[in-house]
Amino acid sequence: MFEWFQRKFFAWSPEHRRVVASFPARQAPMDGAAGAIATGMTVAFYTQDSIYETEKTRLLRSAERLGLPVDAQAIDSAGSWVRNASMKPGVLVAMRKKHVGPLLYVDVDAVFHRDPWPALAKLDCDIAAYFEPDGHLLSGTLFINHTPGAAALLQAWADACAASPEEWDQLVLERLIADDAASGSPRYRIGVLPVSYCWIFDKTDNALGDAVFIEHLQASREAKQQKRAFGRAGRAVRRRRDRVRAIEKILFGRVQVG
Repeated sequence: MFEWFQRKFFAWSPEHRRVVASFPARQAPMDGAAGAIATGMTVAFYTQDSIYETEKTRLLRSAERLGLPVDAQAIDSAGSWVRNASMKPGVLVAMRKKHVGPLLYVDVDAVFHRDPWPALAKLDCDIAAYFEPDGHLLSGTLFINHTPGAAALLQAWADACAASPEEWDQLVLERLIADDAASGSPRYRIGVLPVSYCWIFDKTDNALGDAVFIEHLQASREAKQQKRAFGRAGRAVRRRRDRVRAIEKILFGRVQVG
């Protein structure tokens, strides 16, 4: 009875609490490997004068603790969350031209738990993403190699999103990859990332392995939440805010106000 009450009225159900990953209290670069350096550039983007500027600060702090370089680009808002997300592949086309070597794209509302590059450096593909158990692709974390195939897929993705800016970017990418795989001669080599590289902090069907590398904090919930009675945030938003406060207390030694 009490668990039913928790699921109905509390932000955190027992199932949600069971999947929360421990955020490292303190960590040296490269998990303590003296003298080691990252083997690629992390890239991200955010809309100016929005909640995502705060998200960017948290991402950069988590990367700094690990010695990971990040290129986070500011863009002007296109007017809606979906339209802003559809600009992702265009940003990545430019980032691919700008930087030499492999790239790791992460949504700006993510934080690093551990250095992802030792495993990423072993990948032999054009682009790698996490695919959910039902087969759906999540584009919040993407490994982008420095290959002609990666550049071609990014451009095809950007063109498709520009043609349909109201369609969710990751659905467009998922379709492009599926269509290519079904063709007689696929152009793109696609790798698969483990869930620990695209860990949504409260997703109850997460299948945790040894450790989380990149955690996503779902800032889109803030942008998409509906007005509620007495101005109270929904349970998913309250879970996010709780998680953000816990992580920021570790990263900055303070609790975010609000």
